[in-house]
Amino acid sequence: MNDNIIAVLGATGGAGCYVSRWLAQAGFALRLGGRRRDPLQQMATRLDAEAQPVDLWQDAALHEFCRGCVAVVNCAGPSYQVLDRVARAAASAHAHYVDVSGDGPACHLLQRQPAGDKRWTAVLSAGMLPGLANLVPGWMSQRAGGALTVYSGGIERVSGAAAADLVLSLNEQCNALQGSNYWYGEAGAGWRLGCRARHVLSTQQTDTLAHFTGHVTLLPWLSADAERLALRHHLSALSWYNVFSGQCLRETLTGLRGKVDGTSQSLALARAAVEKASEIDLAGYVPYYQMVFDWQQEGEQRRRVVVRTDSSLALTAATAVSTVLSLMRGEIVPGVHFADCVLHPATVLADITQLHAGTHISQYLPDMQPEQGVI
Repeated sequence: MNDNIIAVLGATGGAGCYVSRWLAQAGFALRLGGRRRDPLQQMATRLDAEAQPVDLWQDAALHEFCRGCVAVVNCAGPSYQVLDRVARAAASAHAHYVDVSGDGPACHLLQRQPAGDKRWTAVLSAGMLPGLANLVPGWMSQRAGGALTVYSGGIERVSGAAAADLVLSLNEQCNALQGSNYWYGEAGAGWRLGCRARHVLSTQQTDTLAHFTGHVTLLPWLSADAERLALRHHLSALSWYNVFSGQCLRETLTGLRGKVDGTSQSLALARAAVEKASEIDLAGYVPYYQMVFDWQQEGEQRRRVVVRTDSSLALTAATAVSTVLSLMRGEIVPGVHFADCVLHPATVLADITQLHAGTHISQYLPDMQPEQGVI
C-alpha cells in the first residue's frame, strides 16, 4: 500500500465511484469524500479506505478534507459552479490537484489569481471531454496541419452534476465569470485558416453518419477547448459536431438556453428536465457514447479513429486515473495545466482500455475501407 493519501471528492458519484475503485486497485491509500454518509462508508469499507463526509461549500470541512493528502481528485460538481474552489483548498493544504472537469473557467480564475506555491501542480479537464478528446489527435499523427472533423455524442442517461453542467453551459449568465472576457464557445462556428470563423457550419440531420446508428442530429459547436486543439496542431480547419441520437434531450436543451436565472430552484427544475429527457431518449436502447475523429492531411490518406464506450462517466474516470498515475510518477511539471497539454496520448489511451473493458478504440483509413483494427 502506498502511504501517500489521495483524496477523492465526490467519491460516490457517477465518475467518482470508478476513480475510487481503480485508484484503490492501483494500491493507493484513499480518503473518500462526499455528502452522503452511508454510501460513503460502504464504499470505504469495500475499498479499505478512509471515509470523510464533506460538503464542498463548507470552507472548514473542505480544508480539513484536503489536509495531509498528496493529491486531491475532484469528481464533484457542477463544475461551472465549483470552478476553482476545490483547487484552492487543495493548494492551501499543499496537495496537488486533478479535476475531471475544471475546464477553461477554472483555469481562467487560477491564472487570474494564482494558488499554491511554485511546487504545486494542478491538472484540469482530466476527463473525457475535453481531456481525452484533445489527446486523440496527438495519437493519430505526429504531423501538424490538415483538416480535422470530430463527431461526439451518443445516447445515455444524464443525471446529477453532469445534467446541471449541461444546463449551466447554456446559461452563461449563471456563471461566476459573467462579465469577464472569457469565451466559452459558439454554435455554428468552426476553425478556418488559423482563426475562428463564425456561421460556417449548420445543424444537420442524417441517417448515414458512420458509426452512429439510426437518425441523428449534428449540432456544430466550436469551444475554447477545441480552439486550443486547433492551435496546438496548426490545423487549417476544425469542424466539431455534437451528435444527438435522440430528439427529446436536444429539444429540452434548446428550450433551456438562456432561461435559467441562477437560483437553486431554477437550476434544480432544469436539471430534472434534462434527466427526464435523457431517460426518454434512452428507452429501448443500449447506452453508448463515442467520438469519431476524421483527419485529412496533405499527401496522406484520411485517417479515422473511433473511441466508443458504454459509459462516458467510466471513460472520464479512466482518463482521470491515468492523469493521477502520471502525476504520481513525477511526469507532470508544477503549474496549472490542461490535461491534454501535459499527458502522453499513447499512455492515456493504453491506460483507459486497460482500466475499462467497456471502452474500445479503433483506427483505420476510411477511404481504403480495410478491416477495422481494435487496439
